[in-house]
Amino acid sequence: KDLQDVTDVDLVNVNIISIAAIFVIILIIFKSISLPVILVAVIEFAIMINMAIPYYQGISLPFVASIVIGAIQLGATVDYAILMTTRYQKERLGKDKMEAISIAHKTSMPSIISSGLSFFAATFGVACYSQVEMIGSICTLLARGAIISMVVVLLVLPAMFMIFDKLICKTSIGFLGKKAKAQTSEAK
Repeated sequence: KDLQDVTDVDLVNVNIISIAAIFVIILIIFKSISLPVILVAVIEFAIMINMAIPYYQGISLPFVASIVIGAIQLGATVDYAILMTTRYQKERLGKDKMEAISIAHKTSMPSIISSGLSFFAATFGVACYSQVEMIGSICTLLARGAIISMVVVLLVLPAMFMIFDKLICKTSIGFLGKKAKAQTSEAK
């Protein structure tokens, strides 16, 4: 009981620290305020879906599962979102948002799928053969989380780019490049 109470407090702290660390890293890499919010929100959405499935199935999880899944799924799968965002930013320099998102989606999809399936295969294998219930449960969650994150990044993230393109461009330093900024100032 004491261990479970400590774990509940740790869950909140670990989630806050993990999200803050990922937020700062994305903020520095993309020089943007909006992109860290969007990318972390997309992956946190995938984590919530993953953690909701056992609840609706009536499956009880080890009390450490939430901490482990929250940190590992966020850290391991935010790369999918970063990969697509990097390509979107590159394509957005000379193209309109629809074309940039389409190209970013098409070109990053094979890498995201292969990475997601590799993560799934590694963790699913352990889940199938582990004799320790806690390890099996956590690896099942990780395997499912890899697939859910992959699908969410491929389906939801492009929609977020579409919806928040103007915000992303305005809240990101150099997102459209110097050429686009020069064209904008000349038009004014």
